[in-house]
Amino acid sequence: MRIAIDGKRYYLNSSGLGRYSRSLVDHLLGLEDAKDLDICLYRPKGEVKFQPKSHRRLTELTADYLLPGHIGNALWRFSKLPTLINSGSYDLFHGPSHVLPGRLECPSVVTMLDLIFMRYPQYFRAWDRNYYRISFSRSARLADHIISISEATKADLVNLFGIREEKISVIYPGFDDVFTRLPRNRLDEIRKKYELPRDYVLYVGNIEPRKNVLELAQAFNSMRESSAIDKDVHLLIVGQKGWFYKDIFDGIETLPCREQIRLVGPVYGEDLAGVYQMARVMAYPSMFEGFGYPVLGAMRQGRPVLTSGISSMPEAGGDAAHYVNPESLDDIASGLCKILNDESYRQELIEKGTRHAEGFTAEKMAKETLEVYRKLA
Repeated sequence: MRIAIDGKRYYLNSSGLGRYSRSLVDHLLGLEDAKDLDICLYRPKGEVKFQPKSHRRLTELTADYLLPGHIGNALWRFSKLPTLINSGSYDLFHGPSHVLPGRLECPSVVTMLDLIFMRYPQYFRAWDRNYYRISFSRSARLADHIISISEATKADLVNLFGIREEKISVIYPGFDDVFTRLPRNRLDEIRKKYELPRDYVLYVGNIEPRKNVLELAQAFNSMRESSAIDKDVHLLIVGQKGWFYKDIFDGIETLPCREQIRLVGPVYGEDLAGVYQMARVMAYPSMFEGFGYPVLGAMRQGRPVLTSGISSMPEAGGDAAHYVNPESLDDIASGLCKILNDESYRQELIEKGTRHAEGFTAEKMAKETLEVYRKLA
């Protein structure tokens, strides 16, 4: 079975889209019952951030951008890529990041992570919002089957795009082997490399308004001002700049506790696993997610989690997270105080979270995706 996959996000994206693509491709190639599977990974020519390991059943093909910027990106995917796919005699094409190319001669699968631009249009520029609406809805209609990474996203596809439920399979994302507990000497290296404080509340994710990063910082500030937590506890914000990040940075700069807030930037791989593992608690009060990757990342590393009780976060956290109203600073602050100050409750969350995270593996995700391929190819 020959599968073509749009690999642009695999090579170039460091957030959820890229993690999903890399985890899926790498683990598909490792499945015992997929030895008849040959994967061709397409990407634009140029420098890459991530490179797959060499594998006898993996072929990498590149194609030039026709123009720079948004227009060039669209032309690559909707003009250049379909020509290459249709000349390749593939059994199936998979678009792992919301979008299919132009019309294809083989069956197609598209993965939909979220429809955030429909739920929170104010967080997107008009051009981007319209491009996403047109390209996502078109891809959902054209695809022979859709993979959704959560029941929440499936419900949005049905309610907002009018997609039939039976056309959608929910396959939860899994985690790579890099997310394993690290020894003390490796943790010490990571702490020194990033100059991490000894005691910190951790946020991991893009820095943008819908993630509630500024509100988390404000809740942290209120805890500090009321002496509800130890004065040595810091807030560590890990992630790359997202939409309208400057407003968030400016807001943080005005807080009295600014010296106790660390903006680390993006951290990857085993280093990120270590940053999770050394946190007192991981706080993720996001307003909306296709799936809460950081929730399970923290649980995998044995850390308690505070997150929002809305969108897909309850799917990611199960019965193992402390849920809050993301629109209430008091709720966020009181939840963090409980986890930081009540050791028995903290240990209860850690034990539940460790068990819960065991059900979300990259191998399971790859196996379920392979089943979709076999039904269509």
